[in-house]
Amino acid sequence: MARRVQYTSNGDIDQLHLAEAATPEVGPGQVLVTVLYAGLNPLDWKMLQGGRFGTVEGSSGNGVDFSGVVASVGAGVEDFAPGDLVYGGLPKQAQTEQLLIEDPADRLDRIPRGLGIDTAGGLYITGRTAMSGIRALNLSEGETLFVSGASGGVGIIVAQLARNLGARVIGSASEGNHELLRSLGIEPVTYGQGLWASVRALAPNGIQAAYSTQGEDEVEAMIDAGVPAERIVSIGAGPAVAEKHGVSTAGESAARREDMVWLGQAIAYGHIHVPINRVFDVDEVQDAYRHLLNAHPAGKVLLRFPAKPLTDEQRAHLH
Repeated sequence: MARRVQYTSNGDIDQLHLAEAATPEVGPGQVLVTVLYAGLNPLDWKMLQGGRFGTVEGSSGNGVDFSGVVASVGAGVEDFAPGDLVYGGLPKQAQTEQLLIEDPADRLDRIPRGLGIDTAGGLYITGRTAMSGIRALNLSEGETLFVSGASGGVGIIVAQLARNLGARVIGSASEGNHELLRSLGIEPVTYGQGLWASVRALAPNGIQAAYSTQGEDEVEAMIDAGVPAERIVSIGAGPAVAEKHGVSTAGESAARREDMVWLGQAIAYGHIHVPINRVFDVDEVQDAYRHLLNAHPAGKVLLRFPAKPLTDEQRAHLH
């Protein structure tokens, strides 16, 4: 038996609980992963609530991002072997001790040398979202980009990708996260009243592109500030803003299969820094989501599953 985070009715965080589940049997072409870390995302909470994501029938697993160790492989699997350190994403299933990957060619990658297992465990949603967003922004060297929520899981990756493309980046964050942004070459401004006055003071000649993580009001404020609608990417206002305002809503679903391999290597090589804000034991899953939604943390929040110690070979792979 294996423990998993699940819920049996839609609602708020208090619906999440641990339950026993049978360890999956591995069939041909499949891979069984012992999960070590699972990343938390606001998307998980939206799925928990139901709405456009559907109503739960019976019980549902939770979470998308994960990292771990290959426990076993089915007949015909050649790209993975027991003991491999891996990461990936599987919607509404990732927060479990034993995770069956039926399509490893699409969902699973080896963790590159130098990328921490913990960091890898929170990359799938934020990484794919950031990669598709930076592609849609079509930045040129010397342009100025504004990123809202620049210390959050997606924003901090978008901002650094833009910096690597030679763009100047202004990012909004709470004051407590300004020093982190400065250390990454991002010019911080504070959320709330006076934000756009601060942006105009830093960029009197205007900003050429913007990345929005909040609602439609923010998209409209960006347009009012003179950002061309076609140079705005919105991931927080819903799909309707694309037709209404002409902005892009390129998100996780627009990512390419190779994006996670590229991003994982970029982090391992030190070109991108993905901070881990806090790691909770899986038994603290409700507290973990409350922290994610209420504390506005910089970087990722993770769940940790108990596991056997890594082998010497696995530990050496991380350096």
